Amino acid sequence: MQGIVSILKIVLPLVVSLGIGFFARKRDILSPEAIEGMKTFVMKFALPAMLFGLFFTAEYEPSILLFAATMFTLGFIGLGLGFLIGKPLEKRSPMLKFMTAGWEVGMLGYALYALLLGAENLRYLALLDFGHVLFVFSGFTAALSAHLGCSSKESLKALVRNPIPWAMVIGAALAIFGVSRALAPSGVTDLIKTLCNFVSAPLSCVILIVVGYGIEFSGKNFATAAISVAIRSLVCAALCVAALLILGALMPLSDPMRWAIIILFITPAPYIMTMYTRNEQERADVSMSLSLQTIVTVLEFIVITIIIR
Repeated sequence: MQGIVSILKIVLPLVVSLGIGFFARKRDILSPEAIEGMKTFVMKFALPAMLFGLFFTAEYEPSILLFAATMFTLGFIGLGLGFLIGKPLEKRSPMLKFMTAGWEVGMLGYALYALLLGAENLRYLALLDFGHVLFVFSGFTAALSAHLGCSSKESLKALVRNPIPWAMVIGAALAIFGVSRALAPSGVTDLIKTLCNFVSAPLSCVILIVVGYGIEFSGKNFATAAISVAIRSLVCAALCVAALLILGALMPLSDPMRWAIIILFITPAPYIMTMYTRNEQERADVSMSLSLQTIVTVLEFIVITIIIR
């Protein structure tokens, strides 16, 4: 009985939060504008606050930075594999070649990892995400922008205006130069950490409600979505094994480190992909693909929870 309760402590908040979002759309309880407001809160305030707090108070060793470098490199490998595999499927959907790279860490990964291993271990996922964010706003958005016919200059502007990488960089820089340690005796470091924790406290629930709201089902696009799940699952599994082997060879991996890698690679493709579609058909294909990928992610997460609990 205790084993079942420990699993439900993780799975039930996930399912209920997703269900709230899903039925809020079905019953018109929340408007699309309200959801956009919640997304803005997550991406502009809650997530940057959490990441700043994590990087500001983290202990840095040269070896741990390998997490970011590995993720940055694997992102480009995943993108290259997508273009290679997706080329024969171009007529079915031009967006399939983008489905093997980029991971929805911000809007899903952090929420899942915190449920499973606690917020105190989020720094490991954050270090992976740092390399991932650099990849997304360099190679990934450049490729998506080229798909739309946009310039790389616009991708650079998006990176500069995004508070998430700035929160990571500034927090890490202050920690590396000893600012957080210097302020610790006065209690200012704890004050900053408490403030960041307070702003980001509703993060997991809000994220999962937004994700649940975006889940859509359409039989018309199901075949394309199923193909995207199959291709992405194979590529991400290979990249996950590569990450575990590479990082495991370079440094000892604790369980929270290993699960950070695994959780990241089971997340769906970035939800921002819908912004880079050229027509309604592409948008419908991407929306259905992301919805099905999200459902698969949730099911995989439940299986992982059962295994380790």
